[in-house]
Formats: sequence, structure tokens, C-alpha cells
Amino acid sequence: MDSPSSAIAVAVRSDLLGQEGVIRFTPSRRFTTLYAEGSPADSVLFLDSGLVKLCKRGPEGKEIILQIITGGEIFGEQAIGLEPTRPAGAEVLQDSIVYVIPRDKFVSFCDQRPELWKHLAHLVLHRKRELEKKIELLCMQDVEYRILHYMVELATAFGSKLDGHEYTVPLSQGELASLIGATRETTSTTLNLLARKGLIRLGRRQLILSSLDGIRSAARDRSARAAARA
Repeated sequence: MDSPSSAIAVAVRSDLLGQEGVIRFTPSRRFTTLYAEGSPADSVLFLDSGLVKLCKRGPEGKEIILQIITGGEIFGEQAIGLEPTRPAGAEVLQDSIVYVIPRDKFVSFCDQRPELWKHLAHLVLHRKRELEKKIELLCMQDVEYRILHYMVELATAFGSKLDGHEYTVPLSQGELASLIGATRETTSTTLNLLARKGLIRLGRRQLILSSLDGIRSAARDRSARAAARA
């Protein structure tokens, strides 16, 4: 069964992207801002390829990555609910192809295909669950477990498989820190510990995972030890 994202992507790619008023652009510069937190929520965006991060910044500039959008996903869907402004910003992480779809055009498109509303509802619920899981990890798990957990998720979602069992995840240590809700210093120290254990290797703006099974096993062991201490 198709996921909500894939079902929406098929319909959007086949019938919507070529319509008048839909704007295509190809940001290639890392950290290009697609929209800022608090900017008008007047469109839905479709990421045809690449990576985009949804993020918030505190008063001192500290960034929190809420979610990473991969190719074939829509984002900025809050505009459908007529929210006046964006609750978070969106920035490019990787060369991307992005389509900006005016809100009225997207709503009209979905009205003509009522099944898309069901897929959108499922997508919104899925993202809500992901944020709830993120809060649970922040409150109940330490930095090492959170790194192990997200490395498996990221490798599965958009990592590149190398020879053998290795995967690369195209994130810097700072971006990983923003994703897991830790300081860069603590994240760097923990990554170096995992590297000494042979679970990962550190590259320039990328993490190389020796084995997904090994990472999963380490995460289970870490969680079991934490439960035993509790």
C-alpha cells in the first residue's frame, strides 16, 4: 500500500506541477531559505528532489531541526488550514528541485480529487506522531541513544548505501546536534565515542555508518541499560 506521501507525490507530479502559477526553482546553495518562520503562509511546497530542513531558532540563534523533508514530499501544509504565518522556517540542505504551489490552487486540486484529502490527513497525523516521538526522546533518552536512533532513521530515509553494509548520512555534526536537541560539543564527544567503538566514521558534512544492524543493536543495548538503571 502506498504511503500518504507517495500517493500525493504521484498525483502532484502527474497533474499539478505543470499548471500555470506553480513556480519551479532549483536552489543549489546550502542553507538557502525557502521561507522564514513567521512569513506569510500562502503556499504549499513540493520537494521533487533533494533535502530540506524545517527548523526554529531561539532568541540567541540556537537552531532546532523539527523535521527533514525528502524528495517526493509536500511541506508548508499548514497553509491549507489558513494559518496566517509559518510556524517554522525551511532551508535547503542539499541541491533541490522545489515547486511553490499557491494555496488556492492546491486546495482546488485536492477538491477535484477527494481521496487526496484522506492522504493529507494521514500525512499530518504521521508528522504529529513524529514530533511526539521527538519530545519523548528528548525527555526520556540520553544523547547517545538519540544519536543511534536518528542515524538509523536518517539512513533508512535518505542515506546512500556504500559497499558492504555501510551507509552515508549527509549531515554535519552541527546539524545532527540541532536534530537531536543537544549541544554541538556533547554531540561531537558522543560521535567520537561511537567512532572508537567502530560503529561510525566521521566525514566532512557526513556520517558513515558501519552497519545498520550494528547501530540498531547498540541502540537496544543502550535503552536496556538505561531501563535497568531506572
